[in-house]
Amino acid sequence: MKPYYENELTTIYNGDCLEVLYDIEPYSLDAIITDPPYLIDYKTNYRKYDDKFSTVIKNDNKEEHLPIIKEFIRLANFAIKEDGVLCMFCSFDNVDIFKQEAEHNGFNVKNIVIWDKGNWTAGDLKAQFGKQYEMIIIAHRGRCQFKNDYRFSDIWRIPRLNSDKQLHQNQKPEPLMQRLIEVFTNKGDLILDAFSGSFTTCVASEQLGRRSIGIELEQKYCDIGIKRLNSLQLKFDI
Repeated sequence: MKPYYENELTTIYNGDCLEVLYDIEPYSLDAIITDPPYLIDYKTNYRKYDDKFSTVIKNDNKEEHLPIIKEFIRLANFAIKEDGVLCMFCSFDNVDIFKQEAEHNGFNVKNIVIWDKGNWTAGDLKAQFGKQYEMIIIAHRGRCQFKNDYRFSDIWRIPRLNSDKQLHQNQKPEPLMQRLIEVFTNKGDLILDAFSGSFTTCVASEQLGRRSIGIELEQKYCDIGIKRLNSLQLKFDI
């Protein structure tokens, strides 16, 4: 598959992440940091009149799309270097699936980080507590030592992005992605985000001097990512 966009640090592919992973040089990635579909048919009703944020996420149906997640994790094991890391966001609904698949494919799950977003979802108001957190599975291929001297706890309190600033309904805040990148990679390392959304991983990677590959199925989000990266380059030029 040909890149949709390239600059000195970042390559973007518009297409199926499995197709790109099949072609990636084995054991060439220092890290995969990604926010895959949670297999929960997610969509928000909060902004139900805004089509951009009211449609179901593609490939988020558990019964139909679990094979995609399984194959992604299998391929990840052959793409990441020895002593590299796989960081996957997930929710409590299916965390057991993601964890078991990582372990089944030879990864060593060192942590499940709790990301405290500082607010909670509505959900079932009469029978369910508000969900205030998401999980990040930290799975090592071997043993990926921290790249800085500071050791965090496994609860990260970083505010979610305000809805009026979101370019994607599941967009993660830059400080959260920057922390993952700084903890597990060095400048010049190569990071893959297989489910890029609005390309926050790639943006944060460029900000920190890392190389990255971003893959996204929907062209409109690739275009959003390119616009963000070009804006970043403009700031650097200035």
